Amino acid sequence: MASLIENLISVLEEESNLYELLTEESLNKTPVIVANDLKRLAEANAREQKIVDDITAVSHKRDKALTEIATVLGKDANTITVSEVIHAMEKQPEFQHPLIVVKDKMVKQVEELRRINLHNQELLKEALEMTEYSINLVQSLNQVPETANYSGASYSGATLGSARSSFDTKQ
Repeated sequence: MASLIENLISVLEEESNLYELLTEESLNKTPVIVANDLKRLAEANAREQKIVDDITAVSHKRDKALTEIATVLGKDANTITVSEVIHAMEKQPEFQHPLIVVKDKMVKQVEELRRINLHNQELLKEALEMTEYSINLVQSLNQVPETANYSGASYSGATLGSARSSFDTKQ
């Protein structure tokens, strides 16, 4: 059982290190978003994706380690959590303490990463809104202005310049 717990601790530390890298990459992406540098943003996204792929691979190792521990403890392998393993190790503080430390560290890392990603998401949303505004502004500059003719209770608008018609009135 000791080797299984040591393996779990090792895998969790590896996963924590990857989350640290992902957090740094996300922080580095913020000024790239602000600068509206699409090339560097694509590069940052590619680096992030590589780290996420590595995290996915390590999470599979974590799941495997938890499954092996669940088998030894007689628990359901599909529902066992690190918290349950920590609780099961209460009589073995040499294993329980490192598990608590790495679990708490990962919880903080994930929360920080979530906060950074929400901030980056808001920045991207604002950048898209500015792009949409710019497109609408350019489109409105290309439209022909209208003059207003008021007579009594009615309004008729006439466009200045040439009016295009798809209907030919000549006979």
